[in-house]
Amino acid sequence: MARTASPLKAEEAAEFVLLGSTGRFHKPLPPSVKICRAADLNQFVHTASTRVVFISCRRTSTDALLKASLRIKVSPQSGIRCRFAQLLAIETPRAESVPSLQGVFAEVLGFGAEYRWLSVEELLTVLSGADAADRFIGGAVDTETETVALVRGNRETMVLPFSFFEPTGDGSEPDFNKLSFADYGHTVAFGEYEASADGILYETDGSYRAKLNRARRESERSFGASLRRLRLQQKLQRTDFAPIAAKTIARIERSEVAKPHGRTLETIAQRLGVSAEQIESY
Repeated sequence: MARTASPLKAEEAAEFVLLGSTGRFHKPLPPSVKICRAADLNQFVHTASTRVVFISCRRTSTDALLKASLRIKVSPQSGIRCRFAQLLAIETPRAESVPSLQGVFAEVLGFGAEYRWLSVEELLTVLSGADAADRFIGGAVDTETETVALVRGNRETMVLPFSFFEPTGDGSEPDFNKLSFADYGHTVAFGEYEASADGILYETDGSYRAKLNRARRESERSFGASLRRLRLQQKLQRTDFAPIAAKTIARIERSEVAKPHGRTLETIAQRLGVSAEQIESY
């Protein structure tokens, strides 16, 4: 019986395979990213899982992958080979190859010359990261319909109207002809205009907003958050806790260091006029 692979769900673990070699990369690739060279493609596609996400940086690599995939022989025992889950084409595939690619892959990202992507090294880091869904790896602009398609690190695409990107306080407006991505997917730029991934997702994704609010509530219950509330309540500056440095107080308030102990905790409590145990009740 014929089987086909459907696009991977967010909770399913993908296997990332980069077509080519590591020669042009300056840093080691993430451990979860495998390399498949052209000479190994024929053998690789015979054993590859349907969870594989292929990443092709060159049109020639995409053509080679398509040819190798179509060389798989159909046997009465195995039936038709499962389609692979996804192909991420950094360089736009040939228009003539698109129908065949759609027959081999359940989903192809990168059709159209309008697509812009993160640098490949940053893209691979984001794809294999635990917070991939919280960043953007690429996208495309359609000036005719005045829409922007943004691809998240979990390979899901969201579409936003131009009107979503409002001018900034200093009057800066997006130049939709100059789409780019930076900071490991944390920044979407339209020329000089920049929008943060956090800001975009907070406004558009309810589950992301709920997750962020949960994290904020947790941080507000931390020792650092309690210290900050109590310090402000008593109109104290961070410089008022000598011999503890102001930058140390700032790091404690941001929960960048563990809850202080010993002499440091006693000094803070003394200056606030409360017991050490009472600080976290504020």
